[in-house]
Amino acid sequence: MRKFLLLVYLLFSYVVGSSQILTANDFVSIPAIPQKKLGGYLAKIGFAKGETTALSDTLMQNYYVKDSKSNYIDYSDSRLVQSWYTKYKSGFIFYTSSQKDCVAVIKSLKDGGFFCENENIQAPFIYQKDDILIRLTSVREDTSTIFKFFVTKEVLPSPKNIHFAEDFLVFQSHENLAYIFGRGNVQKDVYYFSDSNVVRCSVLFPNTNRQVIFVWQDEINRCSLSHLLIGNSLRGNSSAKSEMPVAENLWTMRNGLRANMSLAELLKINKSGINFYGWNSQFPGIVEPSKNGEIDFAKTGVVLSCLNCRGSEFLNRDIINSDDALRNSMRLFVLALIVMPEPDTGEITGIK
Repeated sequence: MRKFLLLVYLLFSYVVGSSQILTANDFVSIPAIPQKKLGGYLAKIGFAKGETTALSDTLMQNYYVKDSKSNYIDYSDSRLVQSWYTKYKSGFIFYTSSQKDCVAVIKSLKDGGFFCENENIQAPFIYQKDDILIRLTSVREDTSTIFKFFVTKEVLPSPKNIHFAEDFLVFQSHENLAYIFGRGNVQKDVYYFSDSNVVRCSVLFPNTNRQVIFVWQDEINRCSLSHLLIGNSLRGNSSAKSEMPVAENLWTMRNGLRANMSLAELLKINKSGINFYGWNSQFPGIVEPSKNGEIDFAKTGVVLSCLNCRGSEFLNRDIINSDDALRNSMRLFVLALIVMPEPDTGEITGIK
């Protein structure tokens, strides 16, 4: 399938007079149109409203190509638009069995400012611009190949409405961050969890007390958020070269959890003791990922460090209880927060 899509891409410069219906402007405009007005917009570019189908708990409205003579739906035409709306995002899917349509749409997207980091690398091909992300896939059905452009428009907050660390979880790509905060305030970087575990990331407000590191599930395209890293001692590879001191990180969780707070402060928020992994374990300083109190550490990871623990045999245990650490006068504090998104209730499953 990758070879087939690559062939379609290479046909680019040889296609003249494409039969495409949708342009880059349509891909930007359609997800932003209110649901009640979408039918009128699509009618102007040759589509008629069809039936409504359900996928999971999401309603999909189908629009088919109109016959130019009768003005009725031409079911023999393979082109189809399916629109969908959820609380957190909106979008549509454009299907076509025409190679010319596919190639012409790609050209229009690139001419319209969309870019693709993984072109010629692996499918699905992902095209991005501002708050729009398009996944291009293909599937063989009988004797035809169906190309599917899955378009998603994210609902993103303005910077003035971001007050807590969790507010950053809505950003699903590096491009989203650059669109909202400005390209000069976000940089592409790599983060070293260890010498053997290096990931591509994006750093917002690097080397400042507002820094946030975004780790992506799709590292090539830097999209689909995996988790956030917050803490002023955390730096990507590029930021680590800076010798500028960084003030205490300003971002807090809604429950008051923040980097640099003491173990005693952490326990006060949690209203219960905690266990954490010892310094010689596989996960040094990480609080056990479970809920025993107010904080669910399986959803918000906490990494501890210590100011007076060098040479201490006590911290070499596999698992350490917070009460024991306090009795031994260990000056532990929160080094970093690992903030993970909730399951995406706005995602439509099964049709990526």
